Amino acid sequence: MTDQSDMDRERYGRWMKIVVVVACAVRLALLGYVSMNPGPFSFPDSDRYVRVARHIAAGDGPIDGETVLAGTDPVYPAMLAIGIRMGCDSDSGVMMFGRAINAACGVGVVLMVAALGVRLFSRRVGLFAGAWSAIDPILLFFNALALTELPYIAMLMGAVLLIAKYSDTRRLGFAMAAGVVFGIATLTRSSGLFLPILFAVWMVVACGREMKRRQAAMAGIVMLAGVLIVMSPVIHRNYSLFGAFVPVRTGSGASLMEALGPWADGGPGMDRIAYPHVVDDANEVERDRVYREAAVDWASAHPEETVRLAIRKLSRTWSITINADAFQSGFYAAIGWISVAPVFLLALIGIWRIRGKWRVLVLLLLPGAYFTLVHMVFVGSVRYRLPAMPFLFILAAIGLCASLRMPERSQSEQVH
Repeated sequence: MTDQSDMDRERYGRWMKIVVVVACAVRLALLGYVSMNPGPFSFPDSDRYVRVARHIAAGDGPIDGETVLAGTDPVYPAMLAIGIRMGCDSDSGVMMFGRAINAACGVGVVLMVAALGVRLFSRRVGLFAGAWSAIDPILLFFNALALTELPYIAMLMGAVLLIAKYSDTRRLGFAMAAGVVFGIATLTRSSGLFLPILFAVWMVVACGREMKRRQAAMAGIVMLAGVLIVMSPVIHRNYSLFGAFVPVRTGSGASLMEALGPWADGGPGMDRIAYPHVVDDANEVERDRVYREAAVDWASAHPEETVRLAIRKLSRTWSITINADAFQSGFYAAIGWISVAPVFLLALIGIWRIRGKWRVLVLLLLPGAYFTLVHMVFVGSVRYRLPAMPFLFILAAIGLCASLRMPERSQSEQVH
């Protein structure tokens, strides 16, 4: 993957400085607005992250109470715990610290989206993709929330950039570094647990044509070793607590019941679940098992309804407008149609334009395909497609170049 761009380096640098300034300015303005109007930007998950962060800051580990010792992905609360140790005492102060982290990650995403677009295609594609990342309304909205989305996206982009770097250099150090970043990302958002495996397979298949397949397989193994090294302390802690293999956190059983049952409508709804009986002294792993079995049993007994729910979750995840009731007004619908619909359309054009470059196309579509499948099983929401969007911005930039009759890559460029 080499960059021989049709836009000279100096001009690209000038425009990227403008993009970064805009990205910083809108995020600072957003943080100022949220500090005065926090209500619309408060989510129950944020409260849980703050509770867990207080336990981490106190030296108790990532616990949420006496009966939930490993129910939360630990990295984001650990970030919030830094703010607590720095003197953020109130819940609102801790959340603002988290929002500041997210805003910084958002600017990092802008830079990494641009860098990946340049590395895979051209400076023009990188500039357009980075610029859209800087002003995308939905990404900006999640910059203002004390949630895991922006840190996870930043880590995912960093890992993919390192994979691209390995593809260029064949240095195993980049594969190991990608695995380390993937490991931290998985501890930030455990729904991405199996995504590093898919990227390792991509490395073997895509890079195996230019090198010995055994060498490519070694790179994939090294990357997964990096993931395991990072995750091993959490795995060890959970095994010590429960005597069972829990790679990141508990709670998947309840999440599956939320998505599969007579109360399920494809969206969040933990409060609607009719939980089956669990013995009084059951720990959270045992509760998970009971809940998971109940969800699987319901799905087995209701296959048609399970399929309909999967389609509903797919629709919710890739909805042009936000699903939450608080954002159903015409104003928010207009924002969705103005900002999201063009990206989807241009990304389709971009996919068609590079349809012969299957390795790059798979690299860009892999996160979207993975999280789509995950959330056709678990509940669906616009929130859960966000890790795929930066890659779609790159595809949309290709589509935009095609629509404007601009070259998305120079004549001398070769995308491996």
